[in-house]
Amino acid sequence: MLNQTKLIARIEEHLKKDLTANRFAHVLSVRDQARNLAKRYNMDSKKVELAALLHDSLKEFSDCELLKFAKKHDFLIDEYEQDNISLIHGKLAPFFAKNQFGIDDEIVNSAMRKHTTGASKMGPVDKVLFVADFCEPLRQYSEAETVRNLAERDLEAASFEVIKHKIRKNLSKNRIIHPESFNAYNTMAQSFH
Repeated sequence: MLNQTKLIARIEEHLKKDLTANRFAHVLSVRDQARNLAKRYNMDSKKVELAALLHDSLKEFSDCELLKFAKKHDFLIDEYEQDNISLIHGKLAPFFAKNQFGIDDEIVNSAMRKHTTGASKMGPVDKVLFVADFCEPLRQYSEAETVRNLAERDLEAASFEVIKHKIRKNLSKNRIIHPESFNAYNTMAQSFH
């Protein structure tokens, strides 16, 4: 599809200019990992690709810039996000996608919104981005390879491993944990009983 190809090229060009080289490499690696998972699980790879490319489009905004962007879009920041402003970069990404590229697709938006904290209700594309962001091949931590291998066999189990790791990491650093992460964990844990 030519329009998709042109759109992807525009997004890549913009991100290459706006992000650091490391963040841009991460985004492309997430995109490749997400496309592989989409193919494995027979999903719409176009929506997966858009979500993966745009999920960190605001990641390098300062807290001040994120707050300004949130205010501009009447986005309400909850008490947990107040303590960790960077959490909202994914939740604000749909506004950026629409403003910058005219993308307004709820499946794409949902995946971008949920890629950091997870959520109690996560669709297949949400889970693909959640897992791909955690385990793309440039990730240096040992759990990334474990999750990458698991994702080849079981996307649900891989998602569960990601949320468990994120919660453990936050606990180990005495950080506040967003309730959506607990909700995601509880929902996923129920399906493994």
